This record gives sequence, C-alpha cells and structure tokens, in this order.
Amino acid sequence: MGIIRTALLTSVWSVTGGVASVGAGMAYLAASTSLVDLTKNDPMFKTKTYAKYNPKGNPALQDVVIKRIPLSKIRPELRDNEAALNLEFCRGVWSRWGFWAQSKFHERYDKPPGSENYLWHTSDLALAKYETGLKFSNHFEVVSNEGNEIAVRCGGSPMEAGLRNSDGLVFLSTKIDRETQQAEFRLKSALFSSAAPFVEGAEHSVPPKIMFLHRWYVRMLVQSATKNVKA
Repeated sequence: MGIIRTALLTSVWSVTGGVASVGAGMAYLAASTSLVDLTKNDPMFKTKTYAKYNPKGNPALQDVVIKRIPLSKIRPELRDNEAALNLEFCRGVWSRWGFWAQSKFHERYDKPPGSENYLWHTSDLALAKYETGLKFSNHFEVVSNEGNEIAVRCGGSPMEAGLRNSDGLVFLSTKIDRETQQAEFRLKSALFSSAAPFVEGAEHSVPPKIMFLHRWYVRMLVQSATKNVKA
C-alpha cells in the first residue's frame, strides 16, 4: 500500500498546510462531519457491486462519513432531485480541494501507458457524469451509478480488473429528508484484499497508519464536496 500511503500523506499535508495546522484542521473536520463504523447489516454489503468485488467476503476497514445540510442552504435547482444532488456531491468529492493533491500525485507518478483516456484533472472531474466505466487517476473506476448512489472501485489500477491484494469500494449517496428539511450526504468506504484467501475470524489487513490517514481523509473529501452543492 505504499502508493496509497504516499498519496494520502500528500493530500492531508497539502490541505492542512503542515504540522501547525493539523490540529486545527482535525478539530474542524470532527466538528463538521460524523464518522462511524459500518455494521455487518448495512445495505452496502448486500449489493451486487460489493459481492462482485469482494466475492470471498474478506474482512474490510469499513466506515461511513455523514454530513447533513439544511435544504435552505442547498442550491435551489438541486433541492427536489436526489440524483442531480448526488451527482454534484460526487463531482465535489473528486474535483475540489479534498482530492486535488492526490490527483496531482497520481498524474505525476502513477500514469502508465494505456491510461491516456482516463480523467486526470479536477477540472474534468468537475464536469463528468460518473457513468459506469469512467476511470480516473489510474486508481478509481465507477462501477455502478444508480442516480442517488454512485459506487467507485479504488485500491489499485483499473487495468487490474480481477481480484487485488489492495482493493476497495466507495459508495456516495444522497437523501433529501422533507420531514427534517435536510439533505444528507454519505460516503461509505470499504478497504479490503479481494485476492487473499478467506480466513474465518480474521481482521482486515489495513495497517494502522493507513487507517488513521484514511479516517481523516474521507472526512476531508466529504467536507470539501459539500461546498459544491451549497447555494
């Protein structure tokens, strides 16, 4: 997971501005987003997408970041359409400051032959429709788009279509709650080894340092993304 660790470190360092700002940045993210572990009965684990990319049911680092915003603060043209709202949320995840540093890292150090048709620039990701099959930054591929939920495979190059030692899925979803007059944004993620043999009772293989970086990075992605949907 060396390239993942380097990319995450690059992103966190670039956004926080260095050691002096890390504490303030973490406090801000903790106050503005919620992160909880996913339970085994979460609907994500029952999807065809999850079963396809983790067919052995190997253990995963699994969590969800939740952000709620009053509908009055959402762009008017998005308040009545979950699919349109989720598309803008997805665009925000991959095109704003949360992902910018990682996208630049992959473009410079992880751009092999055969990836010329992938999207590499955040300006392009800001306009993409995130249809199934879209590949970007040689690390992500849209594997499902149900309108109000978009699933992206991560953890390795889209060129590696089969099972991987380092694998993962990100589910981006949006819900408009009329009763509470809020829009709820969720980024669910599961990091696992789809290629490893299944071992009963085993835990996920994500190293502690990657776990730490991951949990703050997904908060960053959500916080930066919601700027894309606000009025």
